[in-house]
Amino acid sequence: MIFLICSAVLFIAVVSVVPKKLPKCELYVIALFSMILGLCTDIVLSLKYHLYGYFSPGIQLESFLVILILFPSSGVMFMNFYPFKKSLINQVFYIICWNIFCLLFEYASIISGYFYHNNWNYWYSAFSYPLLFLIHLFQLKFFRTYSK
Repeated sequence: MIFLICSAVLFIAVVSVVPKKLPKCELYVIALFSMILGLCTDIVLSLKYHLYGYFSPGIQLESFLVILILFPSSGVMFMNFYPFKKSLINQVFYIICWNIFCLLFEYASIISGYFYHNNWNYWYSAFSYPLLFLIHLFQLKFFRTYSK
């Protein structure tokens, strides 16, 4: 629980102090979308299929810290610094770096005891994170297209 609380405080601090490269309305939509995507993913993979979970099987109030703080703040950090105007190689490298960060964070979360794997493994995560990042990028493109 200490790792989760420290992570939440750190993520909020980073999101609060870094310069924002995206408009506030886009950051707001990214944060909301990250919460919804994380919640839907966790409902299916954790509660329905029991592939992983937070703390112990079932729903715990503490797991809402992940959904309400870690998901939106990490989504905002990822999208705020995404190299939209750089080459495809830079964009792929950025996603790979975030993938490595997420895998290391997942490992630390398991070691700390607030996250666990059942029938899930790091290979699933290694392929899932880039897909989730691409979904975020598509969602922002969709928002930009239809908010004009």
